[in-house]
Amino acid sequence: MTNSGLKRALALRDLILLNIVAVYTPGTLGQTLPLGKAGLALWALGLLTFMLPYAAALADLTHQFPREGGVYAWTRMALGDFHGFVCGWCYWVNTFLYVPSVFLGVTAVVALLGGERTAWLNQSPLAVTLVACAALWLAALLHIVGLGQGKWMQNLGAFGRLAIAAGILVAALYKVFAGNANYAPATAALSGWPMLALWPFALNALVGLDLGAAMSEEADDARQNIPRSLWTGGLTVAVCYLLTFSALLFLAVDNPDPIYGHVQAINAVLGDGLGAKLVILIELIGLLGIGAAWLAAPARVPFAIGLDHYLPAAFARVHPRFGTPYVALLVQASVATLLIVIYNLGATLKDAYLALLGSSIVLVMVTYLYLLVAWLRLSRPRTRRVWLLSTLGLGAVWLALAAAFLPPPAVENLTQFELKLVGSAVGMLAAGLLLYKLRRAS
Repeated sequence: MTNSGLKRALALRDLILLNIVAVYTPGTLGQTLPLGKAGLALWALGLLTFMLPYAAALADLTHQFPREGGVYAWTRMALGDFHGFVCGWCYWVNTFLYVPSVFLGVTAVVALLGGERTAWLNQSPLAVTLVACAALWLAALLHIVGLGQGKWMQNLGAFGRLAIAAGILVAALYKVFAGNANYAPATAALSGWPMLALWPFALNALVGLDLGAAMSEEADDARQNIPRSLWTGGLTVAVCYLLTFSALLFLAVDNPDPIYGHVQAINAVLGDGLGAKLVILIELIGLLGIGAAWLAAPARVPFAIGLDHYLPAAFARVHPRFGTPYVALLVQASVATLLIVIYNLGATLKDAYLALLGSSIVLVMVTYLYLLVAWLRLSRPRTRRVWLLSTLGLGAVWLALAAAFLPPPAVENLTQFELKLVGSAVGMLAAGLLLYKLRRAS
């Protein structure tokens, strides 16, 4: 038990699996498949210019300053209370927007399980809302009962993700040996602004390594284990992305769905039998795991902000029996539920998913700008490696921020997409600044 009342429940194994389930999101591969072979270069560039600097910053800062709240705590140390609050707020509310998109994805995959008998779920706003919210609250309640219990949801999700990666590779190898592989996308290759519009989605698929750092006081030997988990989990994720994207090009899916295009690719080889149902079930386990991870770990940021008195003191409460920041978890789950309801009004499931994801990207990229600047400010000594990697990462993040306002090719209603994206990002940021002003005045 730490001084904050939180219980240590994360071993090195849990931290590695957390990195895998939080970062490896094969659904993003379907969004970049229309790029064809150029998509492989896009992923490699994202890994080199963003994920490498990002992992290095997290490893160095955690080793030097293991703090609950992670990037929020480091930004506050490097740049002061205001920037620390803005960083922590953007990080936290990003999850308000991202977590609903994950559980909307859960609904989409559930709709696949029964074939034509359950396909109607995607078209029913009420059914989408009920399924997504039920899955969300299952994850929230498990993590309120204890991180030691909740972590198994994301651990199983990590194995589900690795199984999906293996399934994609096996399906591609089968097609190669069957002599049917073309190594080309089934749809026309994209160029120009559509390719640029997919850059932030690719970078967003690489975030999540910071979740372990946000729970530093709940990890065993955080100074050593978190950096080790970053390099082990990060390398695993990088290999998975490069191999599975290449494999999906071999599988050449027509018009891949932006949520489960990779599942379509595997099942195009397997057919509609029991094996296909098993793949869908494994994908569902993976989505539940990533939803649990992104619901639980970011709740430690408002917990830390509450300890610093820039959010109401209730956020800093730890459950006397379970040793979890239960108020922060309840607030996060409640807001995510509200957004699921709002975003299902007057939008297709696909557009709601992409608008939520786009808004979350804008806010989370602000957080990583702060992370890289904090790394520069706090590093002692400030080596050439730190300067080079942080500059590389800052350039990649700035480009992603600008490109986030370009609609991806899969969007059907452009006006509604832009209004929801801009409205969500600006509204959430404005609410945070108002709250900060009110807390300072009191």
